[in-house]
Amino acid sequence: MNIALTGITGLVGSHLIKQLSEEGKNHNVKALIRENSIVDHLKPYEDVDYIIGGLEDKESLANLVQDADVVIHLAHFPGPVQATDELVRVNVNGTFDLLEASKKAKVKQFVVMSACTVFGEILPNVDASHPVDETHPVRPSSLYGAIKSSIESFCYSYFKSRAFDVTVLRPVTIYGVRPQIDKSEWFQTVDFLATNYNVDLKGSTKYVSVDAVCQAIEKVLDNKDSAGKIYHLIDGHIHNLDLGKMIVDIIESFGEAEGVMGEEGVPMSNQAAKDLGVEFKGEEGIIDYIKLLHKLQTEYGGERSVQNW
Repeated sequence: MNIALTGITGLVGSHLIKQLSEEGKNHNVKALIRENSIVDHLKPYEDVDYIIGGLEDKESLANLVQDADVVIHLAHFPGPVQATDELVRVNVNGTFDLLEASKKAKVKQFVVMSACTVFGEILPNVDASHPVDETHPVRPSSLYGAIKSSIESFCYSYFKSRAFDVTVLRPVTIYGVRPQIDKSEWFQTVDFLATNYNVDLKGSTKYVSVDAVCQAIEKVLDNKDSAGKIYHLIDGHIHNLDLGKMIVDIIESFGEAEGVMGEEGVPMSNQAAKDLGVEFKGEEGIIDYIKLLHKLQTEYGGERSVQNW
């Protein structure tokens, strides 16, 4: 399969390319990267064809999707920017240009990474028996959510016009080891507790592992049943104070996790993703991840960048 990929240098892209490059998988991957991207961790994947450019560069987008069967759009331009309208312009207009280029290239499928932040206002009938599922109305309350919602809408317009199949993935907070380790989710908490500092924690987090997200992407590839579908990618909900106490126990820290419990999260369904075949490991996955983070933190100390992890 010929795959055009944006966002290869990010968390999900860095893990996805590992899976796509496994022995026995017949994928040819072209990936869009910016000229100043850090790609040391991608050196093992010599067969990837890198296209220098960005979402704001139509020529690079056309080169990216040429001869592609499927486009996997993971990229989100985070800034820095002089004004917020640049975030809208690069992400929304850039995705529109990518959709247009994909249509002209006659790609068969477009997979886009959205986010559960498209939900801002939750209907009053949502409870444990009626969790937020993929049919819940989208009413964003943040710029990021509005950008993702707009991108979803453009994608569906192309699907409805039969340009190509479209699948939307909506993850919550994704945890996993990033190429720059100290940017990984919860790294700082592990780092402080590993040096026996006390940490003050509050709030709570809906979480999903990067492995589950990559599973979902592979499950929808060339899957006609996923055409026009949305999948919520959520593993569970955890209070950050409970997470801190879990870290203390796992790494045997002399530090303490202190603070206040967060609010109970809005119930959200992941049944559609489970039906797709995605496996969610729950707290077991978090425990394995914390052990790995602590191992990397111990091995690399102050050097927070690892080429091949």
